[in-house]
Amino acid sequence: MHEQLEKFKYLWDGSQPQWALLAMEQGGQSSYLVVNTQSRAAKIIEDDALAQQIIARMLGAGVRIVSPGDGF
Repeated sequence: MHEQLEKFKYLWDGSQPQWALLAMEQGGQSSYLVVNTQSRAAKIIEDDALAQQIIARMLGAGVRIVSPGDGF
């Protein structure tokens, strides 16, 4: 799993600052979607466990959080 996680390091290491987390609410619970603020594309990660680890790394690194209508 660590090798897979390292492939996504560019999302939180600052080398590609256009990546951000889109804050969303689903049924009263907060969740995040990895998005590119330049292209307005979402990064789909099919492995839920890997996606959660990536989001945790991004949050830990202080990656920008955007919301619909406010930066995205």
